[in-house]
Amino acid sequence: MQILIAPYAGFCFGVKKAINEGENLINNGQGPLASLGPLIHNPQEVSRLKNLGIISRENLNDIIENKVLIRTHGIAPDVYNELRKNKLEIIDCTCPYVKKVQQVAYEYANKGYTILILGNKEHPEVQGILGWSMGKGIAFRNLEELSNLNLKNEKLCLVAQTTENPDIFKEVSRFLEVKFTHLVVFNTICSATLQRQRSALELASKVDLMIVVGGLNSANTQKLALLCHETGTLTKHIETAEDLQNDWFYDIDSVGVTAGASTPDWIIEEVVRTMEEMKNNEEMQGAGKGTEMEKQLEQDMSKIEDIKPGDILTGKVVQINTDEVLVDVGGKSEGIISVNELSYRKINDPNELVEVGDDIQVLVLKVENSEGNMILSKRRADQEEALNKLETAFNEGAIIEAEVVEVVKGGILVDVGMRGFVPASLVDRGYVEDLEQFIGQKLRLKVIEFDRKARKAVLSRKAVLDEELEAKREKIWQEIAEGQTRKGVVQRITDFGAFVDLGGVDGLLHVSEMGWGRVSHPRDVVSEGDEIEVYVLGVDKENERISLGLKQLIPSPWEVAAEKYHVGSTIKGKVVRIAPFGAFVEVEPGIDALVHISQLSWDRVEKPEDVLSIGQEVEAKVLDIDSKNKRMSLSIKEVTSKPVKEKKEPEKPPVQIPNEPSGVTIGDVVGDIFNGIKDKEKD
Repeated sequence: MQILIAPYAGFCFGVKKAINEGENLINNGQGPLASLGPLIHNPQEVSRLKNLGIISRENLNDIIENKVLIRTHGIAPDVYNELRKNKLEIIDCTCPYVKKVQQVAYEYANKGYTILILGNKEHPEVQGILGWSMGKGIAFRNLEELSNLNLKNEKLCLVAQTTENPDIFKEVSRFLEVKFTHLVVFNTICSATLQRQRSALELASKVDLMIVVGGLNSANTQKLALLCHETGTLTKHIETAEDLQNDWFYDIDSVGVTAGASTPDWIIEEVVRTMEEMKNNEEMQGAGKGTEMEKQLEQDMSKIEDIKPGDILTGKVVQINTDEVLVDVGGKSEGIISVNELSYRKINDPNELVEVGDDIQVLVLKVENSEGNMILSKRRADQEEALNKLETAFNEGAIIEAEVVEVVKGGILVDVGMRGFVPASLVDRGYVEDLEQFIGQKLRLKVIEFDRKARKAVLSRKAVLDEELEAKREKIWQEIAEGQTRKGVVQRITDFGAFVDLGGVDGLLHVSEMGWGRVSHPRDVVSEGDEIEVYVLGVDKENERISLGLKQLIPSPWEVAAEKYHVGSTIKGKVVRIAPFGAFVEVEPGIDALVHISQLSWDRVEKPEDVLSIGQEVEAKVLDIDSKNKRMSLSIKEVTSKPVKEKKEPEKPPVQIPNEPSGVTIGDVVGDIFNGIKDKEKD
């Protein structure tokens, strides 16, 4: 059994710095020290440090030491203040990468940004970052939690817990960049974490079993174990060598070892040493089993002497047990397939996958074990066949079908004879909130990344959908022409109209083309998602623009206006526009009739707005209809009574002055009248 250790495993720079700082203080006689919470997430190392004189304290009030070590996860500003109030000497061992996140959160919170933190809000590192966010921080674990947040179009700042998965961070970043304008993104994932994850993934793809060493409560160790598991390699997460179990190594040729950032070297060394001892014991037991039975069966070996590990054979299932399947491959004894080598999928009962009498392909893991049985794997034979198909599909750009079997962080797994990974961003052309809906579905996919050595395939449904959409677009541009009637789906509504998807190409249905009458807003006529028929008004292939109409598919009200409205009839309508020469009245949607200023009133009207207002309901008489030229004239005054003119009193006849007698003048007459008046006054 070969044991391989990942090049980046164990303590990171920040953890080493914190432990060295504590040990140096103890060695210089400045102990005992307190650490606020476990200095690192490894119970064995915490116990060792305690024996040195570095005691973990969960609460401020529990601290009886004079000096306090701030662990690599960091703390919130208010905790610093409490420590200073208690007059404790602070030895700050916050990881430099964590400090960077704290500084970003503090700076942008003071600028009015909401701080979005990708991470576990229960983790001490994230709790510290929330404290530096000045009450403006929100922690979330994944894209699903983020999409459920009630975020408005506000200023957002995205950061991450330093041990987060970079693929999830990229997915979250893309999601936010599409939805929000005021967004700043800081990738605060520790480079050491990235190195550790990449080296673990590379090693997991080369071995039969991965051992991940670290505290069961360590976030970065948990992520390492999950990443290794998602490669399809059998993975075990342990804290110490005592957790190792012999049956894990049954028929295992190679074992990979990695460890979290909080795992000390002495624990890793102990795990490797224990596995070496287990390996040596197994070899010694095997060496002592040279029996007569093997000698007797030596002649049968000639049948399979050319078989070697890695060969693929065809065999017949002869027996099915709860934990293994026996297969006749023509050797001296049946070959054995352990249940975990039947399929990369979790198998509760081997009968679900194979039946006695089935012919199956198997890959030889060992030509012979200590009991003379060939050790086989159906899972790896299927994987080899799948790798061949995937490589061909990748090179040729072919489309394959695969069933969705599991939802994992960052995407879905599909059955392509092995595990194939489809990132969440490549499942559909847009964001998919619930990936669970695809479980059990067969999807058409393209292989976009393929690494035979790493046995890794990344697939995309989006690539298939994009190609199909592009083919539809090309077909539409070739066929579409002015005057056609087409079906489409309303995709987006604006104040000036609606964009209609005609099957890969959008056309604009302007608000003025939605009806013969006035349309206040496009939402009054259509809704997003409506399937409608539209008329193609114009096509600009060079600029890829299509203008559409809706009203052209319904009769114009002018076509039947002459039948509905007769000269001399009375109609009701609403004033929709006022001009210097009169007012326009909407008789029905699409028919506006003119009331000339001279027909507004029997009285003289200086300005139409003196007697009418927009929106006013009026009654009028039809004076004329010209359907061909779409004109109608009305009269409001004709439906009102003509005012009766007041009678003038008859003029009094002029005073008749008799003809003057000869020699008498008018002056004499006036003078006599005047003298008569004076005589009466005297009397």
